[in-house]
Amino acid sequence: MVDEDIKFIETQKIDLTDVKLTGRILDIGGGGEGIIGQLKGESVIAIDRRESELKEAPLGDYLKIIMDAKDLKFLDESFDTATAFFTLMYVPIENHQKIFQEIHRVLKKGGEFLVWDFPIPKRDTPEKEFYGLHLEVKIRKKKISTGYATRWVKEQDIEYYTNLGAFNGFSVVEKYPLDGIFYIRFRKE
Repeated sequence: MVDEDIKFIETQKIDLTDVKLTGRILDIGGGGEGIIGQLKGESVIAIDRRESELKEAPLGDYLKIIMDAKDLKFLDESFDTATAFFTLMYVPIENHQKIFQEIHRVLKKGGEFLVWDFPIPKRDTPEKEFYGLHLEVKIRKKKISTGYATRWVKEQDIEYYTNLGAFNGFSVVEKYPLDGIFYIRFRKE
């Protein structure tokens, strides 16, 4: 993938400094920049299907495990929090349901699942195969510049994920668009 093949939206900025994440945290797709691992350290177990993504993530005090989110190898109610930081856009839509079921299973009652992602509209540029963004993430005094792009094969938005969460037994604690991205905090009741 080269930049010429990607339709980029404007650079987005997000400050995670004060985001509340408690207890033992499962980070779905926690490779790459390892944002959640950098934020919460030893409280995090980051999983990713691709070993290369986990190896790319910065060294830190968090555990990295090669694992598919459709088949989590953890006992029921093992985690207080789960996160998906710009991950679900890479997952084939037919796997979303199973992943939400698995996350619900491994979360404790009252546990929370936080999703950050960006809306992917209907493809309007035939010459661009990918849709993406550049992202500046602030964690305390540290700034991380990164980017995400996905093949332009499906549409997604905040309502799609809100409905998927409700269908799988989550209630929405809060949700809101953040400029060109969105955030949802679900709770397992």
